[in-house]
Amino acid sequence: MRLTKAEARDLLFTLSPPHYIKSLGFKPYQWQEDILKSGHRRKVINGARQAGKSTIVCAKPCHVAKHYPGSVSIIAAPTEQQAFYDMEKVKAFINRDAGYPEKKRNSDRLIELENKSWILVVPATETSARGPSAPRLILLDEASRIEDAVYHSGILPMLNNNPECELICISTPNGQQGFFYESYGNPAWERYEVRSPWDVIDIEFRLAEGEPEEEYRRRLAEKNIRGCYSPRHGNREEQEFLLKEMGTYMYRQENRVEFVEPKDQIFSYDEIERLRQSAARPVAFDEIGTAEPLLL
Repeated sequence: MRLTKAEARDLLFTLSPPHYIKSLGFKPYQWQEDILKSGHRRKVINGARQAGKSTIVCAKPCHVAKHYPGSVSIIAAPTEQQAFYDMEKVKAFINRDAGYPEKKRNSDRLIELENKSWILVVPATETSARGPSAPRLILLDEASRIEDAVYHSGILPMLNNNPECELICISTPNGQQGFFYESYGNPAWERYEVRSPWDVIDIEFRLAEGEPEEEYRRRLAEKNIRGCYSPRHGNREEQEFLLKEMGTYMYRQENRVEFVEPKDQIFSYDEIERLRQSAARPVAFDEIGTAEPLLL
């Protein structure tokens, strides 16, 4: 049977999330497109701050909810505040699509569509993470900050007898501990690394050009990891300013996505950071949507 033009378009958008996103006026980076079109059911993305993680966090569940009627998509975030911002990004994405299914329920936690799909955004506590049965998508935002107990007793049981479920963990590192660190070291996952192209060369807060991106990609490919330099971290002057402000260890963690905390370190980097900050500063929330909410 020959498809109409509209039917062919709907089929293309169902099978290809990048085509759907581009139809709404967005231009994903290559690494974002690779993740969105991948059919692997277990993905872990080790991504730098402000690299563009919002595209994955927002676009993926919105695509699933529209194109797979009756599906459940769950986004779990480490804090109530992060969950709120994730839901705002989801709604900003939906508002770009004039043909999106009508919302029957619309709150800070739940969007229920007329096609019977749900998008649920929750803080990652052991209780709230025990979501509906058989979700099609589970996305863990800032996964390295989610407690292991939540992952093991709240998230993993939802994979039982649920072969269609896609689990995506996306985060910057938080030391050499926790399920995010362990997943990134596990070749059973499809693994991505998105980082600053600059090398920290000494303790005087200077940067040097890193290895050519092709060589970097080849080196990671030997470990079965898909590497990419972040297009948003290419300004050397800006990155050296951040290095001086953040310090070597935090820059390596937040921008170079290194798991820099030794396993025998007494204090975590969160504790060190609290000690280092002698005065309160305004918080710069990661990837809050503005005029271009999905590409921040």
